Formats: sequence, structure tokens, C-alpha cells
Amino acid sequence: MYKWRYNMATRKIRSQSSSKIPSYLPIYNMLYSDIINGLYEEGTILPSESTLSEKYKVSRHTIRQALTILTEDGLIHKQQGKGSIITNKSQANYNQEKNIYNIILECAKKEIDEIDIKYNFSPPTDVAMERLGINANEIVMASNNIYYIEGKPVGHGFFQIPVKHINLLPIDLNKEKDVSELINRNIFDMAYSAKLHVRLVLAEDNITQFLDIEENEPIIYIEEILKNEKGEGIARCKYYFIPNYFDINLNL
Repeated sequence: MYKWRYNMATRKIRSQSSSKIPSYLPIYNMLYSDIINGLYEEGTILPSESTLSEKYKVSRHTIRQALTILTEDGLIHKQQGKGSIITNKSQANYNQEKNIYNIILECAKKEIDEIDIKYNFSPPTDVAMERLGINANEIVMASNNIYYIEGKPVGHGFFQIPVKHINLLPIDLNKEKDVSELINRNIFDMAYSAKLHVRLVLAEDNITQFLDIEENEPIIYIEEILKNEKGEGIARCKYYFIPNYFDINLNL
């Protein structure tokens, strides 16, 4: 059997050391500290680039570089016509005690304020049997969820849940609130472990019908398999969401 080994000696490596500190780094550190310490509160708008440029006595280009890193860190997000808005979502997500959750709900930059849920019951698909370790005789609840922020659909979730696990919960599937709790909270509370598969995909008509986007627009796709303490598959969750509305931090 052929075994591939990583050999450092066969790989060309370039290394360069520099003692020069990038001009934007001190500005970034100061802004980061001000945001974390609450000088700029969540939801407020950061001063304009020109104002920050005057305050810190640096060029707007330097300010722009610092803001770019703060955006990557999830501490701010830029909104056209408004400026840089403080989110500070990154710190909140890192500190969560529970690290298995509905990714769309927990990682949205703004609060999800509306959810459309449509569900049915049927035998499992072949892929559901394989992913969840169930047989063809079992019944699965399948749910399509559309998540909205301020009236705009920003995420779509498709969930498959074996009914045998739903029956363990004190819920009434005839009540909208109970159904929402099951799909968006209960299955994650039941989970002992989760396996994720993450990809950047191009939207096709199976997604554009749920999200207000064009075909071939890049979106993030995550498949999450939830398992209980016995290792049984309790849910298959497929998420599709528009990148600009989310800051994904997975604390695994």
C-alpha cells in the first residue's frame, strides 16, 4: 500500500522577517479596545472615516485598512448609506456555553424577526437513511424554513427529524409555537454532538425559490448532522444563507 508522507524538505518555503509595524495596526488595536470596552455600543454607527482620520492623525487609507480587519473580526459591518455599524457579535458567539445551535438564528448579524415553516411527514429519503442511520420503515418530519430580517429572506433551512425522537418531547405538533421550538431549539438541546460540512455554492432554483437572489449567486451551504448521547442521528439540518447577513463562528 502506498503511503503519502509530508516531507518538509521537498517543499519550497519562503520566509521573510520584518520589524516594521503596519501603520493600521495601532489604529485597529485602539478601535478594537474601544468596541470591546463599550465605548461604541452595539447597534450604533462608528464615526466616519474622515472623522477617525482626524482623530488618530492618520490617512483615510490607514483607517480603511483597520476597519477591514474589524469587519473580518465580526465587530462591525458596513451598511451602504449608513456607514460602519457596531455588531460585536463575534465576542458573544465565542462565549456561548452551548455550542450546538441553529446556525442561522445564532449567527445572523441582525436578529431574525420572522420565520416561515412548512412541514410534512413521510418515509425517509435515501440520503436521510444514510446520514441519520435509520431504515426505510421509519417516518421523518421534513421541514422547510425561511428566515427573514426586516422583511427580506436571508436564509433557508431544510430539516429532517425522525419522528421517534420527536415523540420523546412534550410538544403538540398542531401548535405553531411548539413546531418552531422543536425545529429551532429542541433538536439542538437534545444533541450531544454535531458533524458539519461547509461549502460555498452557487444558488440554483431549489434555493432561489426561497431566497430573493439570482441564480448562480454565491451562498454559504452547511449540512449539520445532530446525534444524541447514544450516537443516534436525531436531525439532519441543511442551511443556505446569504453571506452578507451572517458572521459564522463555530465553537466546536
